[in-house]
Amino acid sequence: MKQLFTTTDGAELGLLKNMLGAADIRCALRNEQPSQALPARPFYVELWVENDTDFPRAQGLCEAWGHPPPVAAGTWICPSCGQRLRGQFDSCWNCATKRETTATLYEAGENVGNTSRLVN
Repeated sequence: MKQLFTTTDGAELGLLKNMLGAADIRCALRNEQPSQALPARPFYVELWVENDTDFPRAQGLCEAWGHPPPVAAGTWICPSCGQRLRGQFDSCWNCATKRETTATLYEAGENVGNTSRLVN
């Protein structure tokens, strides 16, 4: 059993535990109860991977979760049907063509470029 992650936010670790469980990686939370019983004193909740052979894969999933790929802003034109779509969509609603990373972006009163969100 190896410790994967620790934080004072037990809800965040609950989400990570569920995500890893969906990938068939068994995990356990430790120190979960003291943080709820004594909120004035910071306790660190810990997420442990039960099977050591799953640890590298769990690390990779947590890294990907904490640093998702950038999302293009603005609008784009579907290369198949010419439909104009907002930047948050990665496939065309009209013909289901997947967005290409080289798809043309147009300024439509919006900031065009890449943005990313990091979890602290």
